[in-house]
Amino acid sequence: MKDRLLEKSKDEGRIRSRLPEFTKEETKLLKDEYTSNVPIDDLDGGFVTSMDPKWKQIDPPRGYVVVNPEALKEHLNYIKEEYGNPKVMITENGCMDHLEEGMNDLTRIEFVQAHLVVLAQAIEEGCNVIGYTLWSLMDNFEWTKGYTLRFGIYHIDFNDPELKRTPKASASWYKKVIKDRAINVLVEDKNAISEHFQQEVHGAEI
Repeated sequence: MKDRLLEKSKDEGRIRSRLPEFTKEETKLLKDEYTSNVPIDDLDGGFVTSMDPKWKQIDPPRGYVVVNPEALKEHLNYIKEEYGNPKVMITENGCMDHLEEGMNDLTRIEFVQAHLVVLAQAIEEGCNVIGYTLWSLMDNFEWTKGYTLRFGIYHIDFNDPELKRTPKASASWYKKVIKDRAINVLVEDKNAISEHFQQEVHGAEI
């Protein structure tokens, strides 16, 4: 891929490759990156990835987010076996709002819960995970999607000059997970959970 990009960059009249070279120090810091595959034709890489049709997709009309938590555990175990079980910090795990759910974002709760379950299993299997960060705290700018997709557990009113912040159901759920240090609310009865979190977050702001 590096050679391919270098040649493509030369054809584009560039003096250097569009793919920056890492220093030896940077290479040591970058061990692995986890993501589930989605259908995409990578012109730079010269390959096509695929997606298992059994994997759940979140809001396909606006962009694919694949729910495949088992892949996280597989990647962590791969890092453990292939790289001598280094310390791993998961810095970004989450999903966008489902268009039909709004503030009652049960799909996000299910997504994060499923990944935390397999993460706990991976740790029990000896994976050296030292930290986990949910993506993201608040709705923000998302690369090519701008403000059209919302990944935050806090809703931001971008039409408000003061950018009012309001917790979604997932904020209340995740707060309890952190407080109890346990994945303590299973998303089984959606209606009951919906009522519980709607009551708790109603009128709350940060």
